[in-house]
Amino acid sequence: MKLLTTIAAVLISISAFSQDYVEYDNGTFTKNGEELSMEQIKDLAVLHKAGRDNVSRGINFDEMHKNTYLRSMNNSVRFVGAAAGTYFGGYSVFYGLIFTELEVNFIGVPMIAVGTGFCVVSFKAISRITFQKGCLRRRDRQFNKLADKINQAITAANQ
Repeated sequence: MKLLTTIAAVLISISAFSQDYVEYDNGTFTKNGEELSMEQIKDLAVLHKAGRDNVSRGINFDEMHKNTYLRSMNNSVRFVGAAAGTYFGGYSVFYGLIFTELEVNFIGVPMIAVGTGFCVVSFKAISRITFQKGCLRRRDRQFNKLADKINQAITAANQ
């Protein structure tokens, strides 16, 4: 019985190591030690229907890392949106609270809800502002997720 278990473990380990896994490390994808291009990665994502959104996000963060103008325009738009959302959201919550104190709840409560929504959206916008190293971290996070999804799809297809 021990011999049978050992043989099964060896066969499982051999089959696990012989599969074609995609690995990501510091901006490069590899498969069996061979470097893959972005076009090949896009094709793998489409073929296995896994991580297509991660490909586009990772490429966008990579482009923002390389292009200062693109990154500054992205950050400017997000900062202006965050400032406007905070401004209008703050006033909406303030006047909504005044209306609820005056017991005009049918106006005050929706104003508070809309103002809170504006503040949440502005927080989301300000959190998307990126710096050069932040673009690399976000790119790596997206590409690691992509490699994991492709590997899961490959193992699911092999089983």
